[in-house]
Amino acid sequence: MISLGNIFLDNQDSITEVRKKILSVLKILTGDRILATRIASVTSQMGRSLYHGPLKSQLVFGLFRGSGGVGFSITFMTQKKLLKTDLTQAFFDEICSLSPKGDWNRVQGIIWLDTIELPSPSVVEKIRNILKGKNRQQLMAELEQNNQKLSKSLHELQKTTLLKDKMSSLNVKLKQENLRMGAQLELLREMQQLILPKLDELASIEDLDIAGFMEPADEVGGDYYDVLYTDGVVTIAIGDVTGHGLESGILMVMTQAAVRTLQGIKENDPIRFLNTLNQVIYDNIQRMESEKNLTLAILNYRDRKVSVSGQHEETILFRKGGEIERVDTMHLGFPVGLCDDIAEFIDHYFFELDVGDGIVLYTDGVVEAMDFNKKQYGIERLCEMISHYSDRSAEEIQKVIIQDVYQHIGEQKVLDDITLLVLKQN
Repeated sequence: MISLGNIFLDNQDSITEVRKKILSVLKILTGDRILATRIASVTSQMGRSLYHGPLKSQLVFGLFRGSGGVGFSITFMTQKKLLKTDLTQAFFDEICSLSPKGDWNRVQGIIWLDTIELPSPSVVEKIRNILKGKNRQQLMAELEQNNQKLSKSLHELQKTTLLKDKMSSLNVKLKQENLRMGAQLELLREMQQLILPKLDELASIEDLDIAGFMEPADEVGGDYYDVLYTDGVVTIAIGDVTGHGLESGILMVMTQAAVRTLQGIKENDPIRFLNTLNQVIYDNIQRMESEKNLTLAILNYRDRKVSVSGQHEETILFRKGGEIERVDTMHLGFPVGLCDDIAEFIDHYFFELDVGDGIVLYTDGVVEAMDFNKKQYGIERLCEMISHYSDRSAEEIQKVIIQDVYQHIGEQKVLDDITLLVLKQN
């Protein structure tokens, strides 16, 4: 076994970096972009499920020669009591549960490479360097240290009159640049708010009682939702762009425009709808030279019948009386913008609504909201709130859930956009 290193899942940034690193490594080892994208995506999803605040989790990587040739292994290790493997079974060539190692529960996924020869030492070293690369939080910490050192040095140099004059000029330029960037971000934020569904639009849909909420964590967020009504068909979209800031906000606006265009030309086939939208977003991401992507679910409603397509957070269906049904969208699609064709990954799920039944859609900012002790709000608490208040109106359900989420966060900084959409059959 050749050890390639490990990644501790000790913060949200490390989980985000997992996908990028595994994508790069598997492109080197296999040359198969689609395989690399699949494994990177599912490993990132598994990493999110393992990350649990104070409980430690890590991924361990290795290369070995076995009966099937040369294998690349990813060992999922966690101190959580249960380690689910259903996310990985459909993507790895082999999945095996390993015996616990101390406090660590272990499951190993194996990809057999199309070779019988181990990579050269130079390739192995290149892979190790990729996997041990610093994540955003570590780089930001180093940047903060360097900024502090620079600030101290500048403070000493500012004692001279000449440098004070130069610093004054630089400060003026910096303030002007900050004002310019701030104006751009504020304009994009206002645009995002303007294109959200208006209350009178939602009220015009007679069969459904609908209430939505979206609050970005930064000036510009990456969350998105829309509700469109044409010829008796209600199209509901909800998505989450990776990261925040200008690029994420622009991608969110692009997605909204693409969804409205496809809905406007009455493209009702879910596979063509999502794959065409993905091709547009993928091309724009490549043009931007960005690594952004997004999860996106599309729901179509007509005469109490609902279809769900696309990969996003779980769709929560509640029945009159409070019974909860959770629809896992993991196998209904693929992240939008990661590759140019996702048709083979798209599927749909159907259900019907009776009077008093409803649907709750949300982004990860709701269930991953943390309190002072780093405890997440969680899907179970969300479902309990929905069940308890299921007899209320859509607006009342939305308001009590959002209030409960912010009570859970308390005085902590809100780290992610928070979006919630409630629909109820009249």
